[in-house]
Amino acid sequence: MGKIAKMNPHLANMIAAGEVVERPSSVVKELVENAIDANAKHIKIFLEEGGLKEIKVVDDGEGMDEEDVKLAFHPHATSKIKSEYDLTRILSLGFRGEAIASIAAVSKMQILSSQDGKGGYQCTYQAGSMLSSGPTPANRGTTVIVQNLFFNTPARLKHLKAPKSELASISFLLDRIALAHPEIRFTLVHENKTFLATTASSEIRSLMGEIYGLDAAKATLEASFLTDGTKAKLILVKPEIYRANKLEITLIVNGRYVKNYTITNTIIEGFKTYLPIGKYPIAVLYLEIDPLLVDVNVHPSKMEIKISNEEAITSSLLECIKATLESTTLIPTRQIPTKDLNVGYQKESIFDLPRVNSPLKPKESPKPILKEEEKVYPSKPAAPVKEELPQEPKKLPYLEYVGQAFGTYLIFQNEKGLYLMDQHAAAERINYEKYYALLGEQNQPTTELLLPILLSFTKSEALFVEEHIEEFKSIGFHLEAMSNQDFVLREIPLWAKLDNAEEIIRRIFALLIENKTVDIITFRDAVAKQISCKGSIKANHALNKDEIDSLLKNLNACKNPFTCPHGRPTIIHFTTTELEKMFERIQS
Repeated sequence: MGKIAKMNPHLANMIAAGEVVERPSSVVKELVENAIDANAKHIKIFLEEGGLKEIKVVDDGEGMDEEDVKLAFHPHATSKIKSEYDLTRILSLGFRGEAIASIAAVSKMQILSSQDGKGGYQCTYQAGSMLSSGPTPANRGTTVIVQNLFFNTPARLKHLKAPKSELASISFLLDRIALAHPEIRFTLVHENKTFLATTASSEIRSLMGEIYGLDAAKATLEASFLTDGTKAKLILVKPEIYRANKLEITLIVNGRYVKNYTITNTIIEGFKTYLPIGKYPIAVLYLEIDPLLVDVNVHPSKMEIKISNEEAITSSLLECIKATLESTTLIPTRQIPTKDLNVGYQKESIFDLPRVNSPLKPKESPKPILKEEEKVYPSKPAAPVKEELPQEPKKLPYLEYVGQAFGTYLIFQNEKGLYLMDQHAAAERINYEKYYALLGEQNQPTTELLLPILLSFTKSEALFVEEHIEEFKSIGFHLEAMSNQDFVLREIPLWAKLDNAEEIIRRIFALLIENKTVDIITFRDAVAKQISCKGSIKANHALNKDEIDSLLKNLNACKNPFTCPHGRPTIIHFTTTELEKMFERIQS
């Protein structure tokens, strides 16, 4: 007798549940997507114990008749796909017909549905077997109730997290689905407490506020582009608000919340130097793509996708992000702490920033806050910022210089309030953009060193250097072998002619050797950051008025004058209102 036997359908559904239904959020995803496919306008989700005890999804969609309610529990029963042709043109969210049967195999599950709101039909299953069915009163739409998830698969149940963690996972997922479908009202209630309530507003700022809060809504930027037949809409939150992980980078393709590693990394790349190291942006990218160019069938959860024209999209996306950020005023507004001042009022968040390319002209210059000669901690003057950058339209508002604090922070004012500039961060940004541009040039001019630099390498490193000695010469580093492991550096690129150049050169060589390449363009960003930090004005150095004017002029010419290359702010803003509240001139 043969060893192979056809698997019991119930056992097959339990195995399928392991792929489709991983945790309560997987159930919510499948049920909510079905409601969206049914053209619901309002979808309500009610949870008990993070969905472990009960998940109830109520929609006002098209509903189902008796036959469809019964068929919904059958494996691979679907209204979305009729032929192979449909499989390559999927526009619905659910299509395999696995979800209901899989969920019913590991829970007690009931579906109540009505197409007219007068009479409905219900079916109840437990562990894959029907318990009851028949007519029932029901509102128009569908209600699905899932209880005691994984009650008959204890091995799965013990791997689930605490109810609060499962609730957090569901809340995160519904935020993404709400972003994908702003036209639908979503309500999430957990044990009588509302966690999400969107208003089906067409105004994206309103939805961003409902999900991320008022400050994010005020800092929302919008852009769009069209490339290779793909229509894209980009929602960015200014980099003054950021997160410690990549989770708030959301990709929505044809109304489906999905994941794509390359696109996520492209968005992170677009924010490079605008955010501190290890911090990530809040961003939403909507793509409308020909279904033929998208494969949503990569994973059973339909979360990961492949896109045929990915390279064209990422190229346009990166350009769009950079253009959007470069054309926006990004000076962060800081609130002045008041909790120790015994001032009895609530602080308010103000994001009233000057418009791009519209420098403010003061009607009347306010009296200086601090006299220029009242500098503290004077030190020897630092060298002025290197050669001036080509002047572009100004991105900073009109700023009147009034003094310097601690030899580090430059103080400015205008009718909007007080501004503090970190002179080292500002100089770093100026030098970074200058060196980044220089490193992009093909033929690098060189300069001969009066005192050649001796570089010693390990045996393996020396072999790499010797093999690529002509390539090093092509990027401006002229090396001459002295022994098996020692080389003399006689010429360097002109951009590397700085104080303490030897340390920078050693770092560059280490970077090139470690990555087995002599292509400086590949490491353009990293090298420009190293050079700009070494060659910039330091803290605790007093500057004279000419140096400050030059610093401000060159910073204003930068593509991004608002952060240093490492993402720290170059300038911050304290509003007049905040200052007046601190001194109790106004109450709120």
